[in-house]
Amino acid sequence: MSSEAIIEHRRGVGGGLAFVVCGPSGAGKNSVIERVMEVIPGFSYSVSFTTRPRRSDEVDGRDYHFITDKQFTELVENDEVVEHVTYLGHKYGTSRAQIKEVFAEGKDVILNIDVNGAKKLMDRGLNDFSIVYVFLTPSSLEILGTRLRERGTETEKQMQARLAVAAKEMKSMPLFEYLVINDDLDTAVDELRAIVVAERCRIIAAND
Repeated sequence: MSSEAIIEHRRGVGGGLAFVVCGPSGAGKNSVIERVMEVIPGFSYSVSFTTRPRRSDEVDGRDYHFITDKQFTELVENDEVVEHVTYLGHKYGTSRAQIKEVFAEGKDVILNIDVNGAKKLMDRGLNDFSIVYVFLTPSSLEILGTRLRERGTETEKQMQARLAVAAKEMKSMPLFEYLVINDDLDTAVDELRAIVVAERCRIIAAND
């Protein structure tokens, strides 16, 4: 089935497919997701809300929706986020309205969210939507530490805090349906792409 046919099929049966990609900070989730979206049509990326400061290379509305603590609290109180967590003192959340808009267009959505956020989704779910959980990580904390240092966006203290969180997050791997090891970008992209193709075919067959 072509990409165009997949989109039309989604419109016909209603709902969509949400790919939740999780993993420790520095695992390369954004790079893998961006490459997969380049080669597979019919996708939209869910841009999360966050209260953390914007980095110099980040664009508001593309990387995150950067908002205040007060604005974030209002979103939670109004049930406008499907999941939300606090990570290293900053809040992150996924827009409910954005996911609905993507599914209304007959497309699928990719979410890059915190492991604890994924756990909340596992408990809560998304009504009428199918979710695929993917854990993406390098093969070791040593590789992760090297990448964080090369990124150069955190102090040594902040980096150590991220590694401590990463060690805990990796213990949650068995909760996920798929594991993608990102030691080589091309390989990781191919594996996530294969997951997307397989799950799209499975959900289409289930609805036929």
